Amino acid sequence: MTKSLIRSKELSRPGPGHVPASVARELLRIIDQHDGDSRRFLRMAGLRQLLHLLDEDGPEVIARHDFTLFYARATATLDAHAARQEGRDPLTKTGVDMMCHAIITCRTLRDVISRLARFSELLAPRTGALTLAIFGDEARLTMATLRNVRNGCSYLSDLTGLASYHRLLGWLIGEDIPLSGVALRYPPLLSRQTVAYLLPHTVQHHAPENAVRFPALYLDRPVVRNHHELDGMLARFPFDIEEPQSKAMPLSERISHLFSSMLASGEALPTAGMLARQFSISLATLKRRLEAEGTSLSHLKATARHHIARRLLADPRLSITEIARRTRFSDATAFRRAFRQWTGQSPSRWRETAAN
Repeated sequence: MTKSLIRSKELSRPGPGHVPASVARELLRIIDQHDGDSRRFLRMAGLRQLLHLLDEDGPEVIARHDFTLFYARATATLDAHAARQEGRDPLTKTGVDMMCHAIITCRTLRDVISRLARFSELLAPRTGALTLAIFGDEARLTMATLRNVRNGCSYLSDLTGLASYHRLLGWLIGEDIPLSGVALRYPPLLSRQTVAYLLPHTVQHHAPENAVRFPALYLDRPVVRNHHELDGMLARFPFDIEEPQSKAMPLSERISHLFSSMLASGEALPTAGMLARQFSISLATLKRRLEAEGTSLSHLKATARHHIARRLLADPRLSITEIARRTRFSDATAFRRAFRQWTGQSPSRWRETAAN
């Protein structure tokens, strides 16, 4: 990752919090070992407020915002060094952002991982190939490393990459994904405290490959984030370790977002049973929770159809028959009947009125 990986003016200030200063000091020691002078690094990175980390009586904690900036700059410096060791170009922030924009339209976590795997092939060898395997109730996501030199620089790069994928996947589905295992193809080159902060799970070292394991049921979770939320998240991703992954979103809002996304891409809407399985709840619980939120599946489906129909009607190139097909009606007559119930107008009349 290059030094342009994240810019101060693009980084919005997260909530209050502190990070153990020992984590930053360890990364500074790696910079001293591989890239020269940590004091010069802090000055060049615009982090003069952290120079006191180098003092013998320096602070025990630093502000979360300062650490996020520091982690971005340090990772960029060390990843660039690791890339030079291998004779390749480093991964850039632009590459990471493009990858995230490519997956935000996916329907489920399984689809996300499939698209990430294809995208990682395009970025190779700047990033390791991704492979998903399922063993019973457990899923294993492997991130291959082609690194020949395994030192603190490459260790931090691969650890950051693995942790970033885990946080990104959880953020997309709005849930914290519990890990049942983390493996790294390295000896333990960072302290336990630093590793535990960057990726909060016990790490198996000297593994055959870098990988995380988690319950396979999360693969069918729907993506509940949108482009607007993604733009805000990317201002800090993947360096704000404490960026919330879970999302307190009503079930009806999650289903509404899913319906709208599927209709926009021409997919058939899931049945109640399919939704219950996706959200790992019973059909009765699904209906009860929607009722408690003052809605129903039929209402959510109708609302999603209504909104997408109005958007499609704004395109004069689309016929009423085509719009009926895209909104998953049996024919144009059924679509006209439903649209008149929604708006009191025929689709053609609504289109004429909206154009004037």
